[in-house]
Amino acid sequence: MPGTYEFVVKMWTNFFCKFKLFQVLFYLMKNKRQQEIRRDVNIQKKNTKYIICFYWTILVLYLAIIYFFSSQNGAKSHEVSAGLLQYLKVLILFIPGNMLEFLSGVVKNYEYVLRKTAHFTEYLVLALIFYKAIVVSSAKTKNSLKITLIFCFLYAVSDEVHQIFVSGRAFAVKDIIIDTAGATLGVSTIYLTKFIKTRRREQMRNEEINKR
Repeated sequence: MPGTYEFVVKMWTNFFCKFKLFQVLFYLMKNKRQQEIRRDVNIQKKNTKYIICFYWTILVLYLAIIYFFSSQNGAKSHEVSAGLLQYLKVLILFIPGNMLEFLSGVVKNYEYVLRKTAHFTEYLVLALIFYKAIVVSSAKTKNSLKITLIFCFLYAVSDEVHQIFVSGRAFAVKDIIIDTAGATLGVSTIYLTKFIKTRRREQMRNEEINKR
């Protein structure tokens, strides 16, 4: 009996030792996995911060460019527009004769058209950049579209107010409308793109369900 008792005690002792060792190994493996997950999460957060900083830097630089051109006096602004117009005259070679004759009759002031087109385009691009910046900052899509349009409108107003203090420039409600129209087109393009992507995903999901 004593021998049997010692055998049983030894057997259970070995079992508990092995079980304890298994627990330790399991804990180490689990802890290592958790460390790997935390490291991956930290790397992802770090990369996200870099992306956020990148897009907001692009936005600030773009706003600075708009401010720079608005700070030019009337004579300098006219000189820049006229210079750009000279480069664009190369495009006349690719316009059919009938179309060129029509445009010449309709558009009397090419520089005026160029300046208003620039207003429209720069705020369209501003809407795209600003939207991307707030989206990567984890803003909600619906709110981000509204915020983008409001921001572009307010910046257009501030831009015109700024031009009151610039020689040869003036506050123009027409420019605010053109700027806002450009931003609206940018926001509409974003909304339409997201709508199309959502519909495609839904169609693909429905097709997979039907196949089953």
